[in-house]
Amino acid sequence: MSGAGLKEPPRSSPGASAAHGGMKMRILSRNESRFCAATATLLGASVAAMTAAHAGAFAVREQSAYYQGMSFAGSGTGDTLSSMYWNSAAAASVDGFNSESDVAVVIPDSEITANGGAFRFLGRDSDQISDVTVIPTSYYNYQLDDRWYLGLAMNSSFGFKTKPDNVPWAGTPLALTSDLFSVNVNPTIAYKLRPDLTVGVGVQVEYLDVRLTRLPAPVPGDIGRRAELNDVGVGGTAGLNWTPLPGTSFGVGYRSQVDFELDGFLHNAFNNGIDNHARADLTLPDMVTVGFRQALSPRLDLLLGYEWTNWSMLDTIPVRAQNSPTEFLRLEYDDGQFVSGGLEYDYTPATTLRIGLAWEKSPISDHERNVLLPDADRIWLSVGGSYRYSEKVSFDIGYSHIFVDDAPICREAPVGGPCNTATRLDDLIRADADTSIDIVSASYTYRWGVKQVLEPMK
Repeated sequence: MSGAGLKEPPRSSPGASAAHGGMKMRILSRNESRFCAATATLLGASVAAMTAAHAGAFAVREQSAYYQGMSFAGSGTGDTLSSMYWNSAAAASVDGFNSESDVAVVIPDSEITANGGAFRFLGRDSDQISDVTVIPTSYYNYQLDDRWYLGLAMNSSFGFKTKPDNVPWAGTPLALTSDLFSVNVNPTIAYKLRPDLTVGVGVQVEYLDVRLTRLPAPVPGDIGRRAELNDVGVGGTAGLNWTPLPGTSFGVGYRSQVDFELDGFLHNAFNNGIDNHARADLTLPDMVTVGFRQALSPRLDLLLGYEWTNWSMLDTIPVRAQNSPTEFLRLEYDDGQFVSGGLEYDYTPATTLRIGLAWEKSPISDHERNVLLPDADRIWLSVGGSYRYSEKVSFDIGYSHIFVDDAPICREAPVGGPCNTATRLDDLIRADADTSIDIVSASYTYRWGVKQVLEPMK
């Protein structure tokens, strides 16, 4: 399969031995060097503008236009640059010096309707709680010799932003706005143990910024809150790519937990603007991804994927502040799972078509769902394709529609028993969230280096 325009031939296929040879790089021209630097700078700046969550809980899955066309089936196989997010061994997926720039436009349609609770008199409908979001990502690799490869991925691994168009409504005393933003820089190194077996490791350096606001509830003594906290955490990545037979490849990747000691302020914004220094400890979950690719014919491949995310490590997070009561962010998540399958078909030597289907189990149960993040189980349906414009340039596109299950919300009052056992007017809120999501993505891949075949790898 040709797959993406710059994907190398299968590592174990006849005639592919040149891919394991040494290589020389030509020096980039001044214009090319300026363009490469400008691309990295522009993409880094655009990363700073994104905040979205369109995977389970507040993870961001839109890391690759190539894999989105198959609902991310096979994303862990490590056979394209953008697979580097899931599998560090993908730094060795293409020989030479290469770059890939992806951008996804997420178009959500999400509303919450209150049908009971203590604050229902404020209004039943939230109207839209999410806006259109642009999510850029970037990948680079550089081949050092016939075995060693360097890679760099720049992404946002986690993020979400909600803000109701209708203010106030019954949910604003619990959560008015929520904004979690991250930037993850992931340098990697990959090594070919054999022509059919590659391993890779990397380091994650992640910046996290969290901002949560709620309006004062119409009860004595409540003044509302706005918390703003941030920190930088460090984690790791690892991966393996194995091609046991021509046309068959298997990959597994791991992204570690990242610990944050968030520091900032808890603002009593509705009480003369008093600011109090605040802290909170947060650990973002680790993730394991498994990918499989099997050639069904010379032009058709089957791809499968499985992803497990350790969301159950998140429980209740206290936000402690000086001269202010401790705020508690109750999460109590379950583990998340994502299962996907897709097909890739070489329509012409330059054009590849894709289709995929996936099911995602949300880590947020009915009992723990809230207006802050009304997530639920999802079904992904996707189509996509690649066009190889030249030996150096290729383009990928992908489109997904996400069907999100109906999401009941029920937050109990401090006393009176669990919210889900009876219909009570003194619960904080009873509501239903209705959500669907459309995603359109595109990528541009460029091969900067010109490879010259030397002696094959010993």
